[in-house]
Amino acid sequence: MTNDECTLSNQEVVKAIIIDQDIHEGLWTLNINFNVEASHAPRVPDPSLTVTIKGIGIMRALLTDPFAVDAALINPHPRRVEETVQVASVASGSHNGGMQFCRDVYRHVAVQSAASKAPIKAS
Repeated sequence: MTNDECTLSNQEVVKAIIIDQDIHEGLWTLNINFNVEASHAPRVPDPSLTVTIKGIGIMRALLTDPFAVDAALINPHPRRVEETVQVASVASGSHNGGMQFCRDVYRHVAVQSAASKAPIKAS
């Protein structure tokens, strides 16, 4: 069964925009721009107020903002393979070891991948 409606929290909207716009750093929060007009139409006995949404986006947030989303956690910079290989070879000292070097690099990549996918507890 398909839903006719999809509701997102303000933080889920911020996360989606961070990923869509390829933002990798900073704290961000939801920003909604409204347009407000007051009027008194001839056929309406009371004055009226019209509120429309001009735009929805994100803006930089303060560290104290309880709704702030950290882009570094949501959309981290992708690590290049060359950087991983260099880190692994320096860490193990096995850059001349042939097959051992390949195993070390594989282990390093596996550990980095697992660490980046681990859930982070909110404090």
